[in-house]
Amino acid sequence: MIVSSPPVSIVIPTYQGERFLEETLASVRAQTYPALEIIISDDGSTDRTLEIVKDFQQQTALDCQVFTHEHLGMVDNWNCAVSRSRGKYIKFLLQDDLLDANCVSEMVELAESDREIGLVFSRRDLLLSEEAKTNDTCLAIVRQIENLHSGWSRLALVQSGRSLLSDPRFLEGCINKIGEPSTVLIRKEVFDTVGEFDPDLCQHVDIDMWCRIMLNYKVGFIDRTLSFFRVHLSQQTLQNQQSDRISTDLQLFLRKMMVDPCYSELPTCLTSATHVKLKEERDDLLARNTTHQQRIQELEITESELQAERSKHLHLIEKISTELQKAQDVITGMESSKFWKIRTTWKQTKRVLRLPDND
Repeated sequence: MIVSSPPVSIVIPTYQGERFLEETLASVRAQTYPALEIIISDDGSTDRTLEIVKDFQQQTALDCQVFTHEHLGMVDNWNCAVSRSRGKYIKFLLQDDLLDANCVSEMVELAESDREIGLVFSRRDLLLSEEAKTNDTCLAIVRQIENLHSGWSRLALVQSGRSLLSDPRFLEGCINKIGEPSTVLIRKEVFDTVGEFDPDLCQHVDIDMWCRIMLNYKVGFIDRTLSFFRVHLSQQTLQNQQSDRISTDLQLFLRKMMVDPCYSELPTCLTSATHVKLKEERDDLLARNTTHQQRIQELEITESELQAERSKHLHLIEKISTELQKAQDVITGMESSKFWKIRTTWKQTKRVLRLPDND
């Protein structure tokens, strides 16, 4: 048990989060840890996000501060939220996710047991929104990211971050074997050492931070589910997957590991493995780009063929329209001629006299 309760900042970056935010904030209110401040950094929401936050402030005795600003983007909003926090520890909670009631208490207890621990993480479970349960892309993401912690060769209660970076399985499968921000607790002074989240990254921004922390600190692991990551159709991962940004972002992250000064002390075994992985990703991306280019060429050819066919039909329609107009002109000319008028009068007379109409 911890003798004292060091202050913890639960950091919640928000943007258009009205759908799940009430449930997320309810999991904050349920925390058993006593010394909490809530930092909500809103990135220019135009939905009910701030209204929900205001209701939460009125219903809780927790110190809840809200900071609003123009739209900065996901990563800069994360950094903004961290800069506003005053706690000894930072507990991230993304606006769609949930915390177990004992999450902060258990993580702080482990972090306080060793001054060299910079990051604590735990098991986490997945929550699927109703529409995600039948969406193939979401289900594919679930298969990729469930049970992340099992990807490590070995996990201890407390271990050197460098030992995790030296794990031969580190680059296998999903690289982020720690998890999303909602599953970690970070000692705030860590950011003075390793810097902010990298806004040049979009998908691997969290694992980039975890790696920088692992290079400098010990890591704690709690073998119990303490957070819940929600999978839904509007989340950033799904958008990145659909726009094919994940592959290019992975290459950017791997290149950073190879050349950025912050990774200068990367274990030799990981440096070599990263070089191989980077080459594999480049080859894979090149192959997929080639496939995409071929598909584009096929579509362009199809488009040209369709355009030629369309022009052909337009020409035919124009020709038929011209013929129809000529026929109409002939009919109009006939109707205005003396012969036609006589013929029409004669037909009307025969009908009056009830004579047979043989023509």
